[in-house]
Amino acid sequence: MAYFNHAFQKVFVGTSQFTDLAGGKLGTAGNVLTTGQFGFVNSRTWDFIATNAAPDDCCPLILVAGSLYQNDKIGPFHGGYQESNKSKIINPRFISRFYRVDNCAPQQAQITVGGNVSNYDPESPNYNASCFKEFLCGETYYLRVDIKGSPVLRTLSRNTYYTADAYTGCCDPEALAPTAVNPLIVYSKWAYNLLNSPLISPFINIQITYSTDNGLNWAQLAPSAAYVDNGVSVPAGASTDLDLLLPFVEDPSSLPAALIPSDTLAGLIITGGYIDTRFGDCTFYPNDSVLAYIEPVKPYASEVDYTGDPCVFQGLCVNNVCAPIQGSGFGENVLREVIQSEMYSQNYFYTGMDLRIREITQGYDVSNAITRTDSFTRYFIQHNVPRYNNPTGVFDNDQYLLEIVGQASATTIAVGANVAAVITVADVTNITVGMVLSVNGGAYSAQTVLSVDPLTNEVTMSGTVAVADGNTLFFLPATLAEFEDFVTTWLRDCGDGCAVLETHTCPAVCDEIPAVFTAEIL
Repeated sequence: MAYFNHAFQKVFVGTSQFTDLAGGKLGTAGNVLTTGQFGFVNSRTWDFIATNAAPDDCCPLILVAGSLYQNDKIGPFHGGYQESNKSKIINPRFISRFYRVDNCAPQQAQITVGGNVSNYDPESPNYNASCFKEFLCGETYYLRVDIKGSPVLRTLSRNTYYTADAYTGCCDPEALAPTAVNPLIVYSKWAYNLLNSPLISPFINIQITYSTDNGLNWAQLAPSAAYVDNGVSVPAGASTDLDLLLPFVEDPSSLPAALIPSDTLAGLIITGGYIDTRFGDCTFYPNDSVLAYIEPVKPYASEVDYTGDPCVFQGLCVNNVCAPIQGSGFGENVLREVIQSEMYSQNYFYTGMDLRIREITQGYDVSNAITRTDSFTRYFIQHNVPRYNNPTGVFDNDQYLLEIVGQASATTIAVGANVAAVITVADVTNITVGMVLSVNGGAYSAQTVLSVDPLTNEVTMSGTVAVADGNTLFFLPATLAEFEDFVTTWLRDCGDGCAVLETHTCPAVCDEIPAVFTAEIL
């Protein structure tokens, strides 16, 4: 048997509903799929298969989805654009894989330099004495920051770095030896120089955190205001405002300080913060860069010494708090997969200069089918179609990978134990009405989401559900849960026993170090 490790890929847009419509023959009255609808039909009769139960006769099926195009003809001669999108005949015994890829938010890299709320306490396991290095007057301290990753390589054709310097000021002429200074003098100048550099500033955010009461409360120096960058909302305090920071750099005596300035605790929190340019839907091109959706930037930092004795040099601590993790299910990437699949079907997406031709050829119907700013859960069915009459005399297979694009799912954590219809979660992003719930990877509940309160992070279900504090909660649109159950049952009853549902879930969310912390008053 010859084997070629390649699968012909085809994408089906199923963002609306897994359906059997009226249960009749595909294409007849009441059985015409619209954009976003998908289902299975009998490979011999073309009748829709009921979605609430997989067929028990184990007949091969065909996956069908509604056309993306709103007009059946372009001009007087070219037609058939509203015909449904169809797969090859799928024999359940020849399905080798069935898996789900959840939509996952990316995770920014975060490193800390010096002290912060997590490492100031000597009794804490994160405590490191080198995080509270004593800075002396009359000295210049250097911090080198390297930025690596695909967005940097695309921008500069190389990875980038910058070495920021910070002079602590002259010593008291009457002092017998250099004295310790407020560490904020060093950290504020490092942050200002780094954020003022065009080689570094587009790729990172820097927060200056400090405490003047021995770590009880932590504040942020010169926090930035909230803003929107290329459609991405950046919250207040995500970085440092250079205009607010400049007066502190020019006059270090104005910096916040403990009663003894050198007792001030301080540090930097550096977070990967690259945002790529995104054009509007009308001027969208598939070859626009999507590097920001492929690989997060990775910052590295270290204190360096250009003048002292390297044998006695003691560097400042740098902690890697959160590793950069690529997200998945972005509309930007999914849309490009849909366009490629349509082009394999000879439905070309116009990318020339005259965008009116794209309108004429219904290219905007394709780009409008996927909202680029949304996220999507995707299912994949990999199956083989044997060539029983191969003229070479060698038994061979054609392998196909079918991708079904569905609505976004949501993964979060339960906050507090609860046996009720209302549960509190850590994050309500992507949780919508009509979703079903799985607790710690278990079976989906019969209850559905009735309402979501983003202010209290409370989710109201249609009935009682039991969750414990810290449980992993997975919310999935009910129509996708029905599709998942349909295929799982079909494979269990009719498959060869090898293909079971695989799930590619989201990684655990990293707990970032906050720049601001207020102690609770007991």
